[in-house]
Parts: sequence; C-alpha cells; structure tokens
Amino acid sequence: MKTLNLNLLMAIVVFTGLTLIMANCQKQQESQIQNNPIDEQSREVMQHILDFKARMEYYKQNPNLKAGGETYTADSAALELESLLNFDFCYTDIECNKKTFETSEVILPLDILERINDPNLMQVYYDKVIDTIQAQMGRVNYSNMKLLLVDLEVSGYNSNGDAIVSVSSLIGNEQNVVLHNDSWMYGENLGMCGTGNYAPEDAAKQLDKRVTINMQEQPPSGGRWYFTNIEPLYCVPTQDQLDPIPNNHRDYKIYYATSTVGLIDDNVKCLSLSDMVFYENHYVDYAEAFEITSGKYFNYCNIAGNPYLNYQNDLDHIQHDYYIYVGNRFVEYVEDIGDILLVN
Repeated sequence: MKTLNLNLLMAIVVFTGLTLIMANCQKQQESQIQNNPIDEQSREVMQHILDFKARMEYYKQNPNLKAGGETYTADSAALELESLLNFDFCYTDIECNKKTFETSEVILPLDILERINDPNLMQVYYDKVIDTIQAQMGRVNYSNMKLLLVDLEVSGYNSNGDAIVSVSSLIGNEQNVVLHNDSWMYGENLGMCGTGNYAPEDAAKQLDKRVTINMQEQPPSGGRWYFTNIEPLYCVPTQDQLDPIPNNHRDYKIYYATSTVGLIDDNVKCLSLSDMVFYENHYVDYAEAFEITSGKYFNYCNIAGNPYLNYQNDLDHIQHDYYIYVGNRFVEYVEDIGDILLVN
C-alpha cells in the first residue's frame, strides 16, 4: 500500500545551483500557501508537491544534467508522480455524465541500488507517464473531457530489474446530470422505463450522482480538494446476497440479474423508484465502509450498467459495475487546473 512520507517529500535539493534557480519560484509558492487558510498538514503536503514540481521543471529545462537531486525507490517515485498529477491536473469538484477508467503500463528504470534520481524520473514523468495519460484521453475522446484522478502503482519488475508501473486514469465528460425520482432502466444508456426518456441517462448514472452527493463534502470557501495515495475498490455484485432463492429482484446489495434464474426482459431491467432508493442506500453504505477501512476520503465513484454474454454469445447476466475511489484529502487554493493535454 502506498504511504505518504512527508520527510521524503519535503527533502531539500542539495546542490546550490538548483537551489538558486528555484529560489524565486519558491518564494512565490510560499506566498501562495501563506496567504490562504490551509491546515498545517495540507500546507506541508502542498509545499513538498511544489518542491518536487520545481525539481521536475528544472531538469526538464536542463536536460544535459544527468545526476543530482533526490533519489527514490520505485514505490516512492510512483507516489511523488501520482501526487503531482492529482494536484496539477485533476478535477475533484465537477459533474460528469459518463466516466471511463483507463489503465496502461510504463517502465521505471532503476539503478543498481534499485533507485531512480530526479533527472531520470523527470524523463519518466514527461516522456512516459504524461504521454501515456494523453494517449488514454485520446482513446476516450469525450466532447468535454476532464481528468478526474490518476492512480500509479508498482505492479512488478521486469527481467532487467526495472519497475513496471501501472498508470490508471479516471476520465470524465463534464456535463450536469439531472436527478429524476422515477423508474429507470438499469444501464446501457436506455433512459427511463417504458419511454426511454432522458436517454442516454440510466439508473446507473442516476445512482452514481446520488452516491456522489451523499459522499462528497464541500471544500472550504475558495478552495478545492486534491487527493494523494489513490486507492480503488471494485464492489463484486454478488458478494452480498440477500435473497436465499434468487429471482432477479433485489437478490444482492448491488444490482445483478442472471439468465440462469429467468428471462432477462425489460421488467427485470427496470428499476422502480423504490428499487432506486434500495440500491442507493446500499451503494452509499459500501462507500462509507470503504472510507472507514481505508482511513481515506471518498473522491469519486463510477457506476455503469453492463450486459455480459456467455460463450455462445447469448446474454448471460446484467449487473452494475461499481467502483469507488478514495484518497488522502487536502485543501488548496489555486484558480486554474492545468490541462494535461497541452503538456509537451
């Protein structure tokens, strides 16, 4: 599990040249922090992220420098990059009518001590991680696309001893979702039961917003939340069975219906208003429980209603795929969020 190490993240650049070049930027950063009512922990975390950002920018501007700065283990390097990406480029207070979670892998080269220094980490940051996220967003290509969160995890090591880092991005299409207390088709952008009204809305998107309203706290006035140490959870639909004899109606705490029980028709796909309240309560319970077990705060969820086929290409079952994302939460006061698609 990733653990935020403030001592590591607050480490000072050791050689004088870098310190002098960063001095003016550092004064601006300190002024930005001191002029806003931030709690002490948020102040410290924000400062180490800004220090790390300054080092990355310095080595980008001085590509001939191949040594110096800090060194990191694979896990700590992934955490540094993840924290900076979420601070600089991720929106935590917008509404999206659809979301996609994309995952890719990059290689993090390590030296014989199994560490990586700032100059090499800078190359990974700009040439691999940012390029990868840009490619992920290019594949999604929503009309009003926003980066919502980034999760970096060391998933293994290759035969050369270099780290394999998974780069996962939650990408959303910014658009308001209007809540309607009515009957909704479970998913697949099918709209309301019987009429198809308000398609491509569906029960899953309505529940996504309802969970978010219940779980997201408003930041202090003039500030915004940002998250570090992102942790995802996939809620397996059949993990909590309620009905000992399933009949495709509220059999589980998460919506699930299977052809082994009976025909999956529009009646099964339709969630009545009371069904919507039933699932909303359970979905909020899952999110609250994950906050408690992880010791972190809710960031986003992603709920989608999907069909699944069997090996004969016939409909086997339908379900809600429910993901919850939490992280360590801090407040900051910045007017603009950077556009990662413009970074080169």
